Amino acid sequence: MLTKKENSIKQSIFKRLEECPEHSIFFLNDFAEYGSVETARKILLQARMQGLVTHLSHGIYLKPMRSRFGEVPPSMETIAKEIAERDHVEIMPTGNTAANILGLSTQVPMTVSYLTTGSSRTINIGKRSIKFKHAAPRNFAYKGKTIPLIVQALKEFGEENITEQIKSALSTYMAKANDIETFCDDILLAPSWIQSIIKPIIKSK
Repeated sequence: MLTKKENSIKQSIFKRLEECPEHSIFFLNDFAEYGSVETARKILLQARMQGLVTHLSHGIYLKPMRSRFGEVPPSMETIAKEIAERDHVEIMPTGNTAANILGLSTQVPMTVSYLTTGSSRTINIGKRSIKFKHAAPRNFAYKGKTIPLIVQALKEFGEENITEQIKSALSTYMAKANDIETFCDDILLAPSWIQSIIKPIIKSK
């Protein structure tokens, strides 16, 4: 049972949830203005029971998007970005996650990986997980997003495994990027072996 005060808080929280767009992500602390964390947790449990939100992970909730085929899950990238924004940290896709975004791999990783200026940790989201690995500030010194994404993906493959097919896929991705003006500066921050692969692609643009 909720107290009179808690019922008033419930009405405010439910109204907020109803007005937010589908796939909105919420954290327990988002409701701190309404009272204690335990009160918010209790009300969000009721919201879950009524189908207003689903529980993604510890302290993380989602307003679901539904289609005629059932619930449509948000992308792991969206969840990772929301967590980074909450924690006021920078993140960058790395490893297989970077390769997948670039189209170098069609395999959807069960664990999406990011470098972060924050602390290292893993957050489980259903059967999948988001892995944050703390990295030095130099990894975030790039002006754009494309070159560092390529750097992380190519490090995953290794210098000896870079094929013409990979170079072609990178060229296609880079041609559509909206930060082309940052390429020449950003490539200078990459390891020399990656520079030798990417510089000819930049010159061809």
